Amino acid sequence: MGKKSPSLHEISIDATIVCRIVRRVLHYHWDVNQFDLGLLLERYPDDPKFQNMSLFAIGKFGVPVAFVGIAYILLMTPLLLDRKKNEYNTSLMNSSSSDDLLLGAKLTQWSPAAGRTIKRSGLRDTGGVYLVSVKRQATGNVHTAVSPEFVVEVGDVLYFTGLIETFGDFCDEHGLEIETSESSSIIQVTSVDESLQNEILGTTLDSLMESTQQERLRLIFSMEDAIRGESSDYQTSLSPRQFRIVIAKQEYHEGKESLVIAIDSGDRPGLLLDISKCLARLELELHHTEAAVRNTRSLSIWRCQLNNQDDDVSKVWNVIQMLFAQSGVEAMRQRGLQVIRVRVRDGRLACRTLSDIPDFREMYKSAVVAIIQKNGKVHTESLASVTLDVGDQLILQVSEQSPLLESPPESFYTGQESKKKMGRGLDSNHSNESDTCDIEGADGMKEKEAVWNDLEVIQSRGATNETQREFLTAMTVAKSSGLVGKTVAQAGIDKLPGVFLVSIDRPFVVPDTTPSMISFSTVPLTEMLHEDDVIWFSGTASSVGDLRKIPGLVLYESGEVDKMNEKVQNRRLVEAVVSRNGPLVGKTPKEIKFRTSHGAAVIAVHREGRRVHELPGNIKLQAGDVLLLEAGKTFLLANKNRHDKAFTLIAEVEDSSPPRFRMLIPAVILTVGAYVCYMLKLSTLFGTAMIAAIMMVICGVLSEEEARSAIRWEIYLTIAPAFGVGSALINSGVAGAMATFLVNLGNAMGIGNAGVLGSVYVCTVLMSQVVANNAAAALIFPIAMDAAEQIGMDLSLMAYAIMLAASAAFMTPFGYQTNLMVMNPGGYSTSDFLIMGTPMQVVLAFVTTIALVVRAWWLVWLVSFAVMVVVSILRVQQDRKKIKRDA
Repeated sequence: MGKKSPSLHEISIDATIVCRIVRRVLHYHWDVNQFDLGLLLERYPDDPKFQNMSLFAIGKFGVPVAFVGIAYILLMTPLLLDRKKNEYNTSLMNSSSSDDLLLGAKLTQWSPAAGRTIKRSGLRDTGGVYLVSVKRQATGNVHTAVSPEFVVEVGDVLYFTGLIETFGDFCDEHGLEIETSESSSIIQVTSVDESLQNEILGTTLDSLMESTQQERLRLIFSMEDAIRGESSDYQTSLSPRQFRIVIAKQEYHEGKESLVIAIDSGDRPGLLLDISKCLARLELELHHTEAAVRNTRSLSIWRCQLNNQDDDVSKVWNVIQMLFAQSGVEAMRQRGLQVIRVRVRDGRLACRTLSDIPDFREMYKSAVVAIIQKNGKVHTESLASVTLDVGDQLILQVSEQSPLLESPPESFYTGQESKKKMGRGLDSNHSNESDTCDIEGADGMKEKEAVWNDLEVIQSRGATNETQREFLTAMTVAKSSGLVGKTVAQAGIDKLPGVFLVSIDRPFVVPDTTPSMISFSTVPLTEMLHEDDVIWFSGTASSVGDLRKIPGLVLYESGEVDKMNEKVQNRRLVEAVVSRNGPLVGKTPKEIKFRTSHGAAVIAVHREGRRVHELPGNIKLQAGDVLLLEAGKTFLLANKNRHDKAFTLIAEVEDSSPPRFRMLIPAVILTVGAYVCYMLKLSTLFGTAMIAAIMMVICGVLSEEEARSAIRWEIYLTIAPAFGVGSALINSGVAGAMATFLVNLGNAMGIGNAGVLGSVYVCTVLMSQVVANNAAAALIFPIAMDAAEQIGMDLSLMAYAIMLAASAAFMTPFGYQTNLMVMNPGGYSTSDFLIMGTPMQVVLAFVTTIALVVRAWWLVWLVSFAVMVVVSILRVQQDRKKIKRDA
């Protein structure tokens, strides 16, 4: 195995925290510095020291603090990341979807997908369930590159990932049989007496083939009269489990023949729908049908067009009889259509294998589809040999009679230690027999409690929330992209949050075509990426917006997007519903020149709860289709005023502006230029910043709307009252009293100015945890300056202490914007900030105080840099050992 690269989760959180430390302590966000400098100039307008204070003056004290902060992060984040990784793995196990869990389903004889391509079968259209690979029954080969033109055959095993709770319904819809630990069904179907079947026409294939055409038609006409309620001699002596299928050819117009199918079986819900699916699977065009229920028997006549004179009657009979056979549709439904996730408790299953529990199906009315162990290892094959442990999870296919589908009382799993005694029953042959008797013979509640004590159903959020609308989006690997020459796993795009990588299509020139024709072939996900490869992602509209922000990936329709007469900064993603009587119905975007006529480009299409796996320009649009568009102000304005009748509803996707990577260099030049002009005293910082902001709007780095929204009015509303409170503290004498208290506190420590600086630092830090750092600085400033004046301390040192402390809010998620930014993506809680941030605050307070009072600043730099280097070396060595262990 190759080396295991760190996950995007680890890299993003590590990098975010480190960059935040550097950014804060070095104060590249100049708001607090300039704010404090403004307060100093207001209070001491004639002091030349403050008049000539450099923009980078704080770096003298901030750099060593940054070094130590980085060392702290390198030391402590492995502890936090390991803990969060365990929590993440647990939450992933408890979630309704997992990319690592593959569920297998066999293609049955009655499946409408049999003999069809992936594209025609619709196996890749359903949201929440994704086809990953196919195992051929004939060869045993596993195909991981499953193209839309890949043909699936009866007996093939298809592997899916995605929402577990919807997998059973998905398999029922497409005629797939879920692969479980056992092949036998829960409910044994009563076998039919062969001697009786051979005497009744249509109960066996032999009886049908040995009959004459006239005998078949006579029975069909008799059944037809019985359906219509007319006088009929049709009688049946079939048992509830027996069935009859009679097939005959009948001339209906000028020598043309139709295939007539008569079916007599026990009635059940959904039977006629299942029969119609079988006819669709056989590609028979249905012209007419009649059906009725007579004495619990379902009688139906199906007249189909005979497309092929050589249509095999035996093939038709064999496919339809699977609806009633022991291994057919009804038996599969009796085994259960629901798939659930359960956790093994300290009961009868703990420390056992499935082979030790031969009556698992009877006990739990379910079969095991997959096992997920506590260490994250997933088993989908050879399940009988896997030893179960407490906390392991089972994916089960459950029948409607299973107690696992019922919710236990709320208090069942709390304070129920005595119930564990029920679960010790497989320790001996005697116990095994007594448990089986207990489950079979005890009352219903005891049976349910025994099952609940062994297995606890995991209620995942995905099971209750409605599946969001998904789009299948084509992204192209750009020329000279950094993704070229890497696999999707190495590039880190195989498990992006909120999206699923469906397939990779590689373009090639079809030989002997003039002009040259481009086609696509699907390649395995393990192959290296090439330029112009088309990567298909499935996700919501907002996740498509995130995909565009990945360097090296561009929309397949980027050519159409670039031709739009809209500025890049004004473009947005928009969802639009095609109107029923609009001009788009029945046409493709290419045919109607969508970009020219509507001023937008089609990115993807969602149709009736299904994804559409087709290049956007080639999709024939239907009424009700939801189009994902890249559009600008012109499109939004036209639909806002109802000028465009092609759509019934439009909705803009939030935060979906396209990335502007080309604007990076102009943005950097304008930002650096603004600070250089300020340092050269060519203008004030406000003036240079204003000019830079205006130039960014002119150059297209920012749109007018983004520039307006960048003004943080809430900051001004927070700071303004702080000025009033600060003035009140000074005028009332409270500031002086508090300053005297801080001075006395510092003197009591016996460490001179360091005690006062440390006290001010701690007070400022505590304030900045609950209010904005600017407001905290405004509140503490008059108190700190009074304290500095009382002891004759250098006022600039006290100002630096406030600057450093006001921006060091690491103990709560509300101390600064970046705290909240990383909270949800990292899965952090308020306690995480308190546990990790409090020691960090203590370390930084200690280092900051030393840096401010030690005159040999270069010595502080040297020691702090040495600490960072040593810690970095130790961290690298630990990571290398971990990589070797994982390999």
